[in-house]
Amino acid sequence: MIGPDDRVAVALLSRVLTATAQASTAFLLLILVLATTARTAAAQSGIQDYQNYCAECHGLRGKGDGPSRLSIPMNPPPNDLTQMAKKNGGKFPFDEVVDSIDGRKNIPSHARLQMPFWGTTLQKPGKEFTPESDAEVKKRIESMARFVESIQQK
Repeated sequence: MIGPDDRVAVALLSRVLTATAQASTAFLLLILVLATTARTAAAQSGIQDYQNYCAECHGLRGKGDGPSRLSIPMNPPPNDLTQMAKKNGGKFPFDEVVDSIDGRKNIPSHARLQMPFWGTTLQKPGKEFTPESDAEVKKRIESMARFVESIQQK
């Protein structure tokens, strides 16, 4: 038989478990919001570099229709960056995009020579290829890749 003390203990335990579940849910939601916000912030910071370095060829909207394509013969023409996830089975190829923007990882084909090696170009003057400069370049290139990810068409 359950006595009054047992009922109080069960009620207290129930309240503790409810509060714990609510706190856990709130914590998980906070992590999700922070992760989404960090990705959005990275995309936002990549917009400036994209506009400064990529839009001339790839266009402001990433469609491969930048103004340079009219005056500089490019074969192949600049990629439509909005279709990358679609062409990759619905998954944005983040690491490949980072490597492509950087340009230093793979031995380039002649076609690649049309696109600058941003991993070299973005180095800090006077501190080229130092850990500090490489870290900053990596951050900027990843931000540009996050921006490109943000413009993917479904």
